[in-house]
Amino acid sequence: MIMMDENEKDTYEDLMNSFKNAESIEEIRYYFFEIQLYLDNLPSTNGLSIPTSQLEEYQRLRKGLLDSTSVREVSYYEGQIHEWLNKIHPLS
Repeated sequence: MIMMDENEKDTYEDLMNSFKNAESIEEIRYYFFEIQLYLDNLPSTNGLSIPTSQLEEYQRLRKGLLDSTSVREVSYYEGQIHEWLNKIHPLS
């Protein structure tokens, strides 16, 4: 599970709010990349181990999101990625 201190949580929440309030596909993609970079660079995620099959599923969903050409497609893939995250790291 990804552990964050309060400052990291605040930054993450700010990025997520910007992502959710984006008004265009370009903004959605921008904030998606920012969130991904932020999470990738957290010290607590560097040792995160996820099975290859689950990583392949994530990569497929990520590619679908990045290749999306409509808000409907972006929303679909965003939901699928959230479901994937909940599946591999359910909240306690």
